[in-house]
Amino acid sequence: MGLCDSIIKKSISVDCANPITKGLEANGVIINRQDVDFAATVFDGKRNNIVKTLVLKTGKKGFEVHCPGATPFTGAKTSLEKGTYKSKWTNDIPLVVLDNGPEVCEDIIEGLANGEYVVILRNKHKGENGSAEYQVYGYYQGLRSETIENDKYSEDTDGGWAVSLKETGSPKAAVFFFNTDTKTTDTQFATLTDSGDGETENPFE
Repeated sequence: MGLCDSIIKKSISVDCANPITKGLEANGVIINRQDVDFAATVFDGKRNNIVKTLVLKTGKKGFEVHCPGATPFTGAKTSLEKGTYKSKWTNDIPLVVLDNGPEVCEDIIEGLANGEYVVILRNKHKGENGSAEYQVYGYYQGLRSETIENDKYSEDTDGGWAVSLKETGSPKAAVFFFNTDTKTTDTQFATLTDSGDGETENPFE
């Protein structure tokens, strides 16, 4: 059993070449965690918080999640979770489902209420070579529903659904999805919503 470092390894300073930018892009991907092939998934050889290739089980796919507006996914955050022997991290991810009806409730809402998920969101801050754009939540412990509400008079959801997902006990402050360069990563990200038939769908829009 090894001894893990609990030290900082770099100067704390402002990166003038790649200044930090707040916010998220409007689209991401949500995946049933049971559909991820963890044994086949490949991490970067130099950074163990970078997933180079996220592999899904045969015939499985993720689903696009879209959040319109000036501040998509408002409330998405990562927080320190103090532990007795080692601190961990909590991830909070809010989603909106701007629809309601039999198919929406059965195919989306009831699944969100009881399932476990991995979500990839796109930071507006792209970082060096685009390595900071795609951030993965729920990889280690899974995201589960914290609250789900359907307020008929909500000004935010227009009678749709507001969903809050939470992951607790993650050993990493952040996990990123990046392979080689922006173009390669964009291509791999697009394949996550393709089951092999060349068609994608967006049940959250």
